Amino acid sequence: MKRFYLLTPFMFALSFILYINYWVLTLVSPDQFFRLLLAIFLLLGLLVYPAYYLTRDWEWACLLLTVFVFGFYFSQTFFLLIGSVVLIATILWQVYFRLRGFKVRLTQFFVLLNAVALFIIALSFYLNIRSFAQVPWLSYFKSVDQARNAFIEISSTPRAMPDIYYIILDGYLRSDMLEKLYEYDNTPFTTYLQERGFLVPANIHSNYAKTAVSVSSTLNMNYVDSYAPGLENSYFWWLMTPFIDHSQVRAVLESQGYKTVSFSTNWSLTDNPTTDMYLHPFPITLTDYEAYFLGHTGLGIIQPLIKDVASISTFNTHRTVVQHSFESLMNIPEIDGPKFVFAHIPAPHPPFVFDKNGDPIDPPGKFNMNDADDFYGSSSVYQEGYTGQVEFVNNQMRLVVAAILKKSKTPPIILIQADHGSGLLTDFSSAENTCIKERFSPFAAYYLPGMEQDDIPPDLTTVNLFRIIFNHYFEANLPLLENKQYYYKDTIYLYRLVDVTSRIDEECTLHLR
Repeated sequence: MKRFYLLTPFMFALSFILYINYWVLTLVSPDQFFRLLLAIFLLLGLLVYPAYYLTRDWEWACLLLTVFVFGFYFSQTFFLLIGSVVLIATILWQVYFRLRGFKVRLTQFFVLLNAVALFIIALSFYLNIRSFAQVPWLSYFKSVDQARNAFIEISSTPRAMPDIYYIILDGYLRSDMLEKLYEYDNTPFTTYLQERGFLVPANIHSNYAKTAVSVSSTLNMNYVDSYAPGLENSYFWWLMTPFIDHSQVRAVLESQGYKTVSFSTNWSLTDNPTTDMYLHPFPITLTDYEAYFLGHTGLGIIQPLIKDVASISTFNTHRTVVQHSFESLMNIPEIDGPKFVFAHIPAPHPPFVFDKNGDPIDPPGKFNMNDADDFYGSSSVYQEGYTGQVEFVNNQMRLVVAAILKKSKTPPIILIQADHGSGLLTDFSSAENTCIKERFSPFAAYYLPGMEQDDIPPDLTTVNLFRIIFNHYFEANLPLLENKQYYYKDTIYLYRLVDVTSRIDEECTLHLR
């Protein structure tokens, strides 16, 4: 019977994690489920004997653990309050009835609890499986395998193979648009780069408006519906993760002898621990699901205890991740051999956690990376925070560029490329209510030894970036694709897109919030 009682808290833990998993499936891949479940089971296992020691009764010990699991659904304050009340009530209850020599049997109550847990487990499995059924898995896995094993005919390899840096400054707006929408003069930074040999395209555009599809498209040198067709009925962002982790660009460069280097972003979509070198500022890198669970359930009470060793979702952690990427980039040239460096830096994208001098800022509320119409503040708050963070990023990139150029034995290829523009006038639910020109005007600056400004198409879009690189440095003879821009038909389905190419240079006429 003791084993029967012990089932209850573990079954409710499984049911809650499965149920919450359904609500976070958009961003959280299913493989993250198992490590969290194992951690919760381990925690419960460690608490079994302390609960029994406290109550001296297996029924009450398991009831106490079940109440503890129920607390996962509530806020930290409620979790602490109700936990304390139940703990005190359990002790008083036990003392009272033991003094009277009477024992309360809870067997039938546990039968009911286990039945409820089984129902939640069954319902959660159904909801999760129904969502997964929208993905054409056979063709999807075939597409992932094709990207991982991509082959491009290379006619020539540079005698001294240059390091290739792909540095994504998330949401960094093109300089002309910075001037128009933010009254921010970015000339000092672009001049700094140009004086050091960078080419700064004046009319570049992204092909997509969100990181998941934009970065994936750039790294696979094609449009998403070409290398991952049939995803229109799915809303999972994490379907792009394999195409970012094991992209066609990576496959080609690895076949040429390149090592791969990546940095922690504290976002599983662009966090790539599969590279030869994966640099991270915390000993423990939490998954998105683990970070969500700690941030939205009563177990968040342990965050202060692990903040120095685990990448919990806080503004301070975000600052640490961003600063770690900038600092680490400066030392990459010291690594021997040719390297492909993938660095997604989640700035100047919100949250705005740095002022222009690099001093810390803590926005109101809980940590989030909400942008565009989901941003927490007004347009003026967005403008001030965004330009301050742009200034901070510029200062850091000056140091990064200087260090890479000074330390590199062979002149490197440096691709500073935003994935999309800013979100001041962006509404993810409506292309009509969005300034397309803002969102599709990313900043870019390229250090391309041996290439001239005329070698870069004046209307370059990011889908063709690595096609140009491979053609020039490896004589790959890849045709450039037609420039297209795609926005979203609604806020849910990432792969249901509408062609907005004809609107790409429309002037912004929307009103600020």
